[in-house]
Amino acid sequence: MNKTLAALCLAAACLPLHAANAEAQKEYERARYFSGQTGERLDLRQSAVHLRKAAELGHLPAQVELAFAYFNGNQSVPRDHAESLQWFRKAAAAGSLPARCMMGDFYKDGLGGVPKDPAQAVQWYRRTATVKDRCALKSQYELYVAYESGTGVRKDLATATGWLKKAASGGNPRAQGTLGRNYLRGYGVPRDDERGREWIGKSREGVAPHDDEHLYRHKH
Repeated sequence: MNKTLAALCLAAACLPLHAANAEAQKEYERARYFSGQTGERLDLRQSAVHLRKAAELGHLPAQVELAFAYFNGNQSVPRDHAESLQWFRKAAAAGSLPARCMMGDFYKDGLGGVPKDPAQAVQWYRRTATVKDRCALKSQYELYVAYESGTGVRKDLATATGWLKKAASGGNPRAQGTLGRNYLRGYGVPRDDERGREWIGKSREGVAPHDDEHLYRHKH
């Protein structure tokens, strides 16, 4: 077979894949249109139909969105953790960082039919704790919880605190509040009321006000 014919054969073999990718993108765009994100016509049921088609054709963002839709449930998609797990698993295998973060949650809580497996959850969180994605902050906090409590790993307060500081410095409000309270009581860090109040203050920025009980309990 000459090089020209080989190139033509290779191009022909790629056509179905390219066509599928194009069709998947079209379905995803239709889903966004009917969801009100890009169009004026709001039809959530129709949006869900197109979103599923895009996901089935291998569209990664569609798979993640569909997984979250089944995880939370909405007007057009019933809450179904088993179905959610299926799509998160597919998306995680394809390289989706948010999907990999969510896989940790499924194993941590035993959702969607998988057995509760803290050690497996920790493995997923480790895979996503250092990536350049906002889900890393969640994984870092979950690693703090795991190491602080000895769930799925050997208890190690120093390692736990290291992950907590990463999550807090990155902007995770839960981590910031927890780190602040830890400074107020000298848990894993030297007691420092000023830094404690500072971190608790940071945790309130842009979110609903927190209960001040922890702050005043340790101050007085």
